Amino acid sequence: MTPRQPLRTLARPAPTEREVIDWWVRVVPVVVASHLLLFVILQVRPGHLGLWIWYVGPILIAVAAAILLVGSLLSARRWKYGVNRWHVMGYVGLFMVIFTLPTYEAYPSSYDDRPSRMRFRLPLDGPTTVAWGGSTSLVNYHVFLPDQRWAYDLLVTRNGWSFTGDGDRLDDYYCYGLPVVAPASGTVFAAHDGEPDVSIGAPRWGLAGLGNYVGIEVVPEEHLFIGHLQPGSVAVGVGDQVAAGQHLGRVGNSGNSSEPHVHLHLQDSRRVYFGEGIPFYFYRYQYAGRVIERGMPEGGRRRGQYHGQRVLNRWLGLTSQPE
Repeated sequence: MTPRQPLRTLARPAPTEREVIDWWVRVVPVVVASHLLLFVILQVRPGHLGLWIWYVGPILIAVAAAILLVGSLLSARRWKYGVNRWHVMGYVGLFMVIFTLPTYEAYPSSYDDRPSRMRFRLPLDGPTTVAWGGSTSLVNYHVFLPDQRWAYDLLVTRNGWSFTGDGDRLDDYYCYGLPVVAPASGTVFAAHDGEPDVSIGAPRWGLAGLGNYVGIEVVPEEHLFIGHLQPGSVAVGVGDQVAAGQHLGRVGNSGNSSEPHVHLHLQDSRRVYFGEGIPFYFYRYQYAGRVIERGMPEGGRRRGQYHGQRVLNRWLGLTSQPE
């Protein structure tokens, strides 16, 4: 028999080698500190300054974390000192950043705890489905956008579907062409028309986001946008005084719209795409067989079907004014 060879003892890194710090580990504390600082600043809700920080900060943190993760894997192939405690601490910090990135899924508006006191009615008469609306990303995909933090998308469905047939034509959609009325009284500060309806499935990048829209100042520093209207249907002009329930236009598919619907959001600026979203509630509508005096109906979509709340306007007898 061949004599068994003695096992070789693995070489251990020298004490000095155990303290060698890889390059990416040195950067992790900077990213962690930046992440924490960004979170604290946004929670303070610094107004319009927060808009710029929001659009830039989370993206930079995510990119930095991705670069460090890839860099750590590439460095491991060339690292000759063995894994040490610094690597462990580096990965703990790095994964802490990565797994807490979802904290940036909803913009922390300065108005989150200060909703509008104006009474709003539904802009559609007849049964209406909330495609998107509410406070979280599960029921409202708009929450990441500062100006549209509290936006609604409204349409009409039957058995969860918003169209009949194949849904290839705009006329297949139940809400296409329906009248859109003013959700609140106020002064028209913007009225844009002339954008074409986008065909279902056509590219939408580069198109004016709201398409044909009407902007109403409901009270000072509260500006309501109603978007995606049908071309040629806008029935009001800048400077007009409108009352809640007054005809504004018809449901279309203009702008960056995937299908015919009505988009609404309230913000503190007249500038499109720049402002902080303000929560607002609909008054006196029917849901699940009972009349809701004041509420924020929620949306939701799964596997192509809409599962948001189905509501019906019961505004009769109310006036649009602050509480």
